[in-house]
Amino acid sequence: MSLLKKSTLLSFLLPLVSAGPSGFGHAFSSGPTADGNWIRTANSTLVVPSPPLPQKGLLSLWVGMGTSNGDLIQALVESYNDNIDYDCGVLDGDWCTLASALTSNGQQGGTQVHANAGDEVQMNYLYNDKTGNYDQYVLLNGNLVSTFSTCKALGWGTAEECNQAPPAYPCGLTPAHSWINTVLVLDQPQPDYSNTFGTFGASGTLTSSDGGKTWTADKITIDAWNYTPTCPDDDGYKLTTLDNSVFNTTCNSDFVGGELKNSTMGSIQDCVTACDETENCFFAVWDGKNCALKSSVAEKVHGIRERRSSSHHSLRNLPNRIEVLPYIHRIVEELPNMAFSLRLLENDFNTVFLQDFHKSFHIVGK
Repeated sequence: MSLLKKSTLLSFLLPLVSAGPSGFGHAFSSGPTADGNWIRTANSTLVVPSPPLPQKGLLSLWVGMGTSNGDLIQALVESYNDNIDYDCGVLDGDWCTLASALTSNGQQGGTQVHANAGDEVQMNYLYNDKTGNYDQYVLLNGNLVSTFSTCKALGWGTAEECNQAPPAYPCGLTPAHSWINTVLVLDQPQPDYSNTFGTFGASGTLTSSDGGKTWTADKITIDAWNYTPTCPDDDGYKLTTLDNSVFNTTCNSDFVGGELKNSTMGSIQDCVTACDETENCFFAVWDGKNCALKSSVAEKVHGIRERRSSSHHSLRNLPNRIEVLPYIHRIVEELPNMAFSLRLLENDFNTVFLQDFHKSFHIVGK
């Protein structure tokens, strides 16, 4: 079993980031505890959401605790689109869950089992006075499915994490989800522990009725987060496909001519894959539904002009009048957005050839 390494410890640090292809999304966090204090017990249950759209990349939902020796205790509920040597195999609309910890020796974990939308995955972290370690238990719909043991925890928090260690795809839209029946028990009462709480795109909080030793929450809801690249924020973002082709995003550009094939595609990632797997494809244009593959004779064009529609700003490329992708969440519809392309940086061709001919990916919208 080989698990991809998690990028950092976030059990009690809020991620100060914006939506984008990689990293951490919304979260609730707490800690660190006061000097000499620590968390004895941490229990919380994830109501498993629908898989991300598209189900690409390695997405992890977890509650974690940073420990006194730098480990991260983190039972995982994960989604991915390829067989990355997980016991769960290739996922198709489901998730993989396991007890796990990120240690100085890398990611380590217990048995892996499938989980589906609507399932309840309970993550129990219990300090064992005899061993000085935490005994970790993962229960799926009330049945124990995975265990692991690893030391004293100083903080607790939720996370949604897209691991972008190449080769990998952006993780797509992560649905909103809830953690229920959360209970933290500290070694000593700490009435001001709530001063350490932080939220980023999360609602609900922990409260104490016994002077700060036990903290509970009926529900903590984490808002949706979109890891799909958008412009202009992700201009220059590099995407490495599972075939190790490296694409670079370039905003405010388009490629015309050299048409090879047009197909209906459900995602940006699918369009990139189609170009990667199509002979002589160097460019692709995706409008949110259709993917146009183009050969190396396609030419790059620049230039935009703004056009206000009844519902939102859109930017239209000239001279081919292709509309670009609207703001991804469609909540702030008055914000303009720009199309972007993904240019292949590395593949089987040599560097000199790539200086003149680049496989590229361009996103447009309605």
